[in-house]
Amino acid sequence: MRKGLLWTLHLASFAAVAALFWWGRAYYALPLIARPRHDLHWQLKPGGEIGLLYGIAGAALMVLMLSYSLRKRVGFLQRTGRLGIWLDFHIWCGVTGPLLIALHSAGKVGGLIAIAFWSMVAVALSGLLGRFLYAQIPRTAAGDQISLEEARRLDAELAEALRRELGEAAGELPALDGTAEPVASDSVAGALAGLALEPLRVRARLRRFRRRHPALPRPLLRRLSRAVRQRALLHRRIALWRRIHELFHYWHVFHKPFAILMYLFAAIHIGVAFATGHALGALA
Repeated sequence: MRKGLLWTLHLASFAAVAALFWWGRAYYALPLIARPRHDLHWQLKPGGEIGLLYGIAGAALMVLMLSYSLRKRVGFLQRTGRLGIWLDFHIWCGVTGPLLIALHSAGKVGGLIAIAFWSMVAVALSGLLGRFLYAQIPRTAAGDQISLEEARRLDAELAEALRRELGEAAGELPALDGTAEPVASDSVAGALAGLALEPLRVRARLRRFRRRHPALPRPLLRRLSRAVRQRALLHRRIALWRRIHELFHYWHVFHKPFAILMYLFAAIHIGVAFATGHALGALA
């Protein structure tokens, strides 16, 4: 249910931003020199009545994005809600905020603003990769990372539960959950591709299993499907444990400097806008 709500929120946000862009498409399509003559110029330019609101909303979301970091580091917040939910909110802010900032810029990006804007783009794109890597590290229901030994113990427990469910067909378990297949890859791209494609492989193996055992009751098949998917992904993540953690470390090295640049130059941009009266003039 949580995943469905999250997708609904993202789709609604995309739809809202797309509708706003479509409304102002005629203005955004004009070269900068021709825009002052357009009827929507004083509304949609970066310092315009609506353009400024886009900027304020986008900046607010980018600031709210920091709540995830606070949740991980501040004592009393660490007991507030599941870490995964905070991460979902962090990612939504990190996707929707840049879209609103893009509307705010109206395609006018240059000078110091360009550093903040492209740093923001780098943060957003790398954030999507980081979310994928984060999902590959086995965690508890509360979102805390588990050790390699705990992951292996969970893998063994899942395998035993599957053998009990399969009964006479337990001999097919290695082929069904993919543990009979090699998971090592010589390249980082190959390792990531293998993780991303694993759900599709599991689905294909489950279809073949159902065709071979048509008499199995549907409730049992549903339970098997969930357990097989969980173990197949867990097994691949265990096999690539060291590589995933190395990638996650290097991702932090890449992601954080761009985030610092983004917030630094965004703060300078906002400060200059207020100091010169552009922001106050539009808000008045």
